[in-house]
Amino acid sequence: MSSLRARFYLKIFFFTALFFALCGFQTSFWPNLITLLPSPQFWLMMIFFISLRWTPLFSVFYIYFLGFCLTRFSQIPLKMAWTTLLTTFCLLSLFKDRVRLSGALSFSFFTLLGSIIFEVSYVILSHSIEVNPTSFQFFDRLIQIIMNFIFSYPAYRVFEWLDHVFYDRQIWSATPEQNEDL
Repeated sequence: MSSLRARFYLKIFFFTALFFALCGFQTSFWPNLITLLPSPQFWLMMIFFISLRWTPLFSVFYIYFLGFCLTRFSQIPLKMAWTTLLTTFCLLSLFKDRVRLSGALSFSFFTLLGSIIFEVSYVILSHSIEVNPTSFQFFDRLIQIIMNFIFSYPAYRVFEWLDHVFYDRQIWSATPEQNEDL
């Protein structure tokens, strides 16, 4: 196995482990620490980061895998997780090509936009797909969107650092002959 492939597998492993940790943080740690505010959805911010930074074909399948893993940490049915995440991914992809921002400002904007899309599409799809639809809970969802926006900057820094550690663009874009020189 080449070092390039090993780094790719290591990157997927660490991002998956981070996803599990973020889901556990939201469902177990935060509610016992701060009971008045809903937890920021760091797992959703990670999905936004993957949607914006990774290649689209791989991102779709990886997000489906993460959506399946998410059902183990929450009461979200699999059909709702997959349809909502796919809807969010598609709409973010449309906006990604039209907005010319970069870095943390871009990620904060897309976190705000993606959180709104996720919450609205979850409610709409729940009322059209599920027998027992979710309740609207306007203020709870609004506070969750605001919390995601507030915590998007530090989350971006962590995701960016991890992505850079496991994905050096010079190494990954080089041909096999150029990799031998590095």
